[in-house]
Amino acid sequence: MKKKVLVILVAMLASLVSISVGESDFRITLGIVVMAVAIQVFNFKKVIPFSVWTGLFVCLARVAYVATIGTDLSPALIGSYFLEIAFYIGYGLIYHFAILYNRSKTPIPLVLALVLCDFGGNSMEYLLRFFYMSEVWSDTSLVTLLLAAISRSVIIILLTWLLQQFVFKAEQKQEEEQAL
Repeated sequence: MKKKVLVILVAMLASLVSISVGESDFRITLGIVVMAVAIQVFNFKKVIPFSVWTGLFVCLARVAYVATIGTDLSPALIGSYFLEIAFYIGYGLIYHFAILYNRSKTPIPLVLALVLCDFGGNSMEYLLRFFYMSEVWSDTSLVTLLLAAISRSVIIILLTWLLQQFVFKAEQKQEEEQAL
């Protein structure tokens, strides 16, 4: 439980860092990267509730940040931020079925499954923004969403590998030495 709370706090902070993609207002935030890496590294099994809580707190952190820098908090802006929760929920749902509970004889390679999770979560958010009549992503194409999904998935794979190779392997070795 402590790990999950810590991951949510780190994801909240990481979500404040964003990278603009293309000519649109679409931005890649790093909150989802933190969440996905933590799921991989700490082997979280209850991904759906974890993604809901992470999405909620990321949204609240972004609203709080916007309020502290003096931006006018209109209902449209707050609603736009709350639609981002759909991305986290979509990511968690697809992750649950595509990675954790995929029992096929030929499972999807991890990087493709992560791209599917990311693209699916973004598509879910995109659809809700369409119904919400939000003009924020009006010039965002599905190709942009796919490129963002690929780039984030590669970052997740690399960070997971680096953490497992250099941080947690060193901890495991240290624990083994203490046991002897």
